[in-house]
Amino acid sequence: MKKKTLMKKTKRRIRRSTLFFLIFAFMANSFAWFIYSNKVSNSITTGVKSWKVTFEQDGNDLEEDVTFEIDSIYPGMESFEEFIEISNSGEMLAYITYEVKSIKIMDEVYTDADYTSDELIEMLQNNYPFKLTLGVDQSEIDIGAKASFRVGLDWPYESGNDELDTYWGKKSYSYKQDYPGEKQIEIIVKLTASQKRPQN
Repeated sequence: MKKKTLMKKTKRRIRRSTLFFLIFAFMANSFAWFIYSNKVSNSITTGVKSWKVTFEQDGNDLEEDVTFEIDSIYPGMESFEEFIEISNSGEMLAYITYEVKSIKIMDEVYTDADYTSDELIEMLQNNYPFKLTLGVDQSEIDIGAKASFRVGLDWPYESGNDELDTYWGKKSYSYKQDYPGEKQIEIIVKLTASQKRPQN
């Protein structure tokens, strides 16, 4: 009888001491995790640098996709130029890239659903008597610095290809008569600022 009582007491002691040890270990682990996570979150907070790159046109902030519009084109026209100002007011170097998303030249529309950005740019530069150029003056913008993205169009009175000049000159005139409120050229460009240098 005494043996059974003694065994029961011993079991209770073991159970209580085991339970106490488990609770203590759990509390110690929780406390250690709290200290660890606190240190991690503090180091993350202090390590974050601000990132702010803005695209601006005529004093207005723009989204990434920018639309450039030209009312009318003709041989001998005055050169067209439009700029987007890019400002880096963050604390990291910014890398600027751009893609042509779509081009509309009168009744012809080409998009990045069917062509790559490089193919669209090549079309603009080689398929017409007028020359459309676009690009950024510097692809890296230092902290606190600015850059410009430019779109330009030139159509000299004689481009060197009389046939193309005549065809597009007549087409431009007819389009203006048929659609007086429409822009003759629309180009949508996506400008991107990133923290990592783009791969060539």
